[in-house]
Amino acid sequence: MTAIFALTVRQLTESRRLWLVVALVALPPLAGVAFRVGDPTTTDPDFADDVTATLVASATLPLSLLLFATSAFGNELSDRTLGFLALRPIARWQIVAGKLVAALVVGGVPVALSGALAVAIVGTGGVGGAAATGIGLLAGAAAYAAIFTWAGLATRHALLLGLVYVFVWEATLAAYLDGVRFLSVRRYTLGLIHGLDGDRLESVEHLLGGAAGLLGAAVVTVAFALLAVRKLDRMDVP
Repeated sequence: MTAIFALTVRQLTESRRLWLVVALVALPPLAGVAFRVGDPTTTDPDFADDVTATLVASATLPLSLLLFATSAFGNELSDRTLGFLALRPIARWQIVAGKLVAALVVGGVPVALSGALAVAIVGTGGVGGAAATGIGLLAGAAAYAAIFTWAGLATRHALLLGLVYVFVWEATLAAYLDGVRFLSVRRYTLGLIHGLDGDRLESVEHLLGGAAGLLGAAVVTVAFALLAVRKLDRMDVP
C-alpha cells in the first residue's frame, strides 16, 4: 500500500491540476490578509465564519478534492494499466486505501491548513478556533476524497458530475434547504467545526451537532471507500 500511496502522490503532484489547487488554497489566507489590512465593515468572528462556510467549505474544499480524487486512478485507467496494478499481491481494499489517502494528503491537508491559517490571520478564536477549523476541514476532506475516488472509478465523467454535485447540491441546495442538511458533507464539516469550538460559526444557521457531523463524515467516508473497493473488484481487471 505504501508504494501505491507514494506513486499516486507523485502522479497527483505532477499533474497540471496542482496549480489550480494551489490557487484555490491560497484564497482563504489572502482573504484574511485583505480583511486585516483593509477597512472591514463586519466583525472578526462574522468574517471568519463567512470565509469558512462560504469560501472554504463550499468551494475550496470540495473542488480541491474533486480535482485530485477523481484522478487518483486516472493514470491507470487512461493507460489501461489498472490490470497490472491489480496483479500485485495486494488486496483491492489496500489499493483503494493507498489512492484515497494520497488524494487526502495532497488535496485535503493543504485546504485544512489554509482554512486554519485564514482563521488565525483574522484573529478570532485563537489557537483553538484555528485547530477546530483545520480538524473539521480534514474530516470533510476525507469524505469528499472517498466520494470522488469512487466516482473516478465508476464513470468517465466523474469531473463533470462532481462539479454538478459541488455547485448544485452542496453549494446551493444543502446550503439553503435545511431539510437536506443530514445529507451534506459541507454540513458535516461545519457542524464538526462548531462542535469542536462553540465560538466558531455562531453566525451560521441550522448547524448540525458536533457528534452528528463527525458521524456523518465517518459514515460517508467508509461507505464510499467500500463502494470503491467493490467497484474495483467488479471491474474487468485480472
